[in-house]
Amino acid sequence: MQVTKRTHLQNSLQSTTFMVLLTIAIALIAWLSTRYEIKADWTVNNRHTLSEASQKLLAELKGPITITAYASDEENLRGPIKDLVERYQREKTDLTLRFVDPLTTPGESRERGIQFNGELIIDYQNRTEHVRQIPPSLSEQILTSALQRVIRTDNRFIAFLEGHGERSATAFESHDLSQWVQALRNSGFNMQTLNLAQIAQLPDNIKALVIASPRNKLLPTEIKLITNYIDKGGNLLWLTDPSVPLQGLEALAKKIGLTVHPGMIIDLRSQYVGFVPITTTEYGRHPITSGVSEYLTLFPQAQGITVEPPEEENWVETALLTSHDQSWSETGEIDENLEYNEKTDIEGPLEIAIALVRDKPDIAQSKTQIEDTTESQTEDDSKADTTHDAEKDIQDDSKEVAQEDSDVSETEENETDIETDIQEEPVIQEQRVIIIGDGDFLSNAYVGYGSNLDLGVKMMNWLAEDDSMVQIPTKTAVDLSLTLSSNAVVLLGGFFLFLLPIGLIATGISVWLRRRKA
Repeated sequence: MQVTKRTHLQNSLQSTTFMVLLTIAIALIAWLSTRYEIKADWTVNNRHTLSEASQKLLAELKGPITITAYASDEENLRGPIKDLVERYQREKTDLTLRFVDPLTTPGESRERGIQFNGELIIDYQNRTEHVRQIPPSLSEQILTSALQRVIRTDNRFIAFLEGHGERSATAFESHDLSQWVQALRNSGFNMQTLNLAQIAQLPDNIKALVIASPRNKLLPTEIKLITNYIDKGGNLLWLTDPSVPLQGLEALAKKIGLTVHPGMIIDLRSQYVGFVPITTTEYGRHPITSGVSEYLTLFPQAQGITVEPPEEENWVETALLTSHDQSWSETGEIDENLEYNEKTDIEGPLEIAIALVRDKPDIAQSKTQIEDTTESQTEDDSKADTTHDAEKDIQDDSKEVAQEDSDVSETEENETDIETDIQEEPVIQEQRVIIIGDGDFLSNAYVGYGSNLDLGVKMMNWLAEDDSMVQIPTKTAVDLSLTLSSNAVVLLGGFFLFLLPIGLIATGISVWLRRRKA
């Protein structure tokens, strides 16, 4: 192709036009980038995306949320807060983040009880919650736990029975329950311990009562208080253990229809004697187990239980956890050479945890009264109709016919009133009870195994009648922290600061010497 002045001019014009358009495009992209942003999380564990638990929790929050950060104007303080809250804002558009400098607004900070620079306050439906962890300790786990606490609408308590050698809700021994209780506190529950020997009746603000494997016998007056609590519609979590008597709670067991099998459940699938692993096929169909049925839960020492409620108590039972088909309850001595003895042992599968529900007594009584009123009114209507037919056969004058029409009209009005009363019947509320044949699975020693903690929190959410919270997992974020001992830190530092550089220098020198000799 011959290059002429014309083609040279065309090429120059094309090149110039291309450069101008490219420059304009780059400028437009740069301008748009200052006004819009697109974020994508490409990390393996999605560490910059909200976990499923946090997303489900935000779905339960109806209405706007305001998070006020009382933080000074420092990027290393406000930046992490903004980045974390933005994850929540992408899931909930009516969540607002507001920054306030506590140094320039001392009055507002003092009025709202601000203690730290970087403290957060969550405002939701006239309720507030303080978050006093500040960057870099502020995390999704902490913020989601605060949101769970602000959801709780009342100040009712979870009461733990004490005074009889129960598993403690506050102590830190391996057999106690303090780690589980702390997880419940993080979820917004209020806790209190209860010594029945010091009170005349159970407080009215109890959401659920926990009886955690008492080792000493309860007094008759204490047992009477517990049975009265159940009769009035109270919710209960009852943890039992193998080879531990009911300690005077036989009256409560009879009221519920509980039978505790002797011995301890043996499951040969476990490599540890006495451990009962619960997998997908052993979970019952229940809201509590729907969120953990895909995972493993472990029960270190479990006993089989059976519940056959008395008919007059109107309980409906559901098996939550059942041992494997090849398991059994060993009634003899426990050792490593265990075999099933059909004469003395109890063949599996055996139920480990059972949930019971019934209408609360006041609701059940209201329904019975409505039904009795309806039946009584129906009988009166039948009698009135019979009298009406007899009078019509004997007398047929207009005065009596008019009177009969008036009676019929009154009867229809009464029927309408009864139908209205039935339609306005209050929503049925359930009384809820869970009985578990193993208290160890929630103890400090084993609560971290598998999904034990998740299952324990779901049980308490269900007992507390917070059904919307049952399906929210306990773990809200992947644990990305790496904890090293002081010796490990010294070894790693010595390796990277001294051994690795010296090794590289020595390798370089040896290569140089070999090449020089060659």
